[in-house]
Amino acid sequence: MMVGSSNFCFLVLQKITNMKKIIFLLMLCAFGFNMTATAQKAINSVHFYDVKDAAMEKTYIASLKEINSIMAEMGFPKNYYSYFKLAASDTTKTYRNCTIGHWTSEEDYKTIHDHPKFKAWANKNKETNGVFIAGQLYRKMYAAD
Repeated sequence: MMVGSSNFCFLVLQKITNMKKIIFLLMLCAFGFNMTATAQKAINSVHFYDVKDAAMEKTYIASLKEINSIMAEMGFPKNYYSYFKLAASDTTKTYRNCTIGHWTSEEDYKTIHDHPKFKAWANKNKETNGVFIAGQLYRKMYAAD
């Protein structure tokens, strides 16, 4: 009786171990599919422009930090802006600065830009940020694959 009982326990433990492996693999597949679907829906807005001086750059960077915080408060922490600039040694004359908007989907992009908090931020900063918007090269980019 003891031998049969221990065999039964061994079989049950083996089944549980196999089920854990299957559940783990299913969860891994679901996670991978979700990441692929999310990556395919993600978009970037790319803004090229010129900042005239260090004071304007400092003000603009503070403005981007502010809107990034606002978007996180609105419930969109994975949507944000990044600021870039060319190296001082680069001799390119125009479009030396770049802001990239990172958006999880077209729907989130629209929801954020239509939100009263985003509009209030844009209105508050329209004079300082408007300098960049007026002469910018703007593109909304989508994943190619």
